[in-house]
Amino acid sequence: MRGLDAGKVYGYLDLLADQVQATERELNESRAKNERLQAELQRGRAELQRKQAELDHYEQAGDRVNEQVVQMFSQAQLVVEEMVQDVSRDARERIGQARAHERQIVAEAMDTAGQQVRSYAQTAQAQMQSIVNSFATEVDQLGSTPLAEEPGSAGAPLSDRPKGWPSGFGIGPA
Repeated sequence: MRGLDAGKVYGYLDLLADQVQATERELNESRAKNERLQAELQRGRAELQRKQAELDHYEQAGDRVNEQVVQMFSQAQLVVEEMVQDVSRDARERIGQARAHERQIVAEAMDTAGQQVRSYAQTAQAQMQSIVNSFATEVDQLGSTPLAEEPGSAGAPLSDRPKGWPSGFGIGPA
């Protein structure tokens, strides 16, 4: 019978499901990478806070600590702050790249799915038009066939389908 090929439709749905799963995997990988970067950032901030707490402690006991120790911790703070800034900047860049990549993947998947759906819709429309044309031809042929005057006469019985008439429409006897 004319119509959609169920195997192709299910194959297409499987293809779409595979694409969605691949996109979800990539998205999950990007999210995991972002979480790792966030964790690094948190560790850097915690280290900065710890160093700042140590610095505050030594500043309170400044009369017991010589100038050289204070300078060392100041330098350590600068290094940690620079590291935190570097990690923060890197994390923001990677997050931005991951989000852009995610948007690109989703856009490509949506475009591909849209193209395939349009293609299947055009094919289905063409098949439906073919069925309608065939039906119109059959109706025209039935209209030009003379009707029997009495039941059981030489005319074609009403329960018989014309040659090539599709069954299963729920019209007339089966």
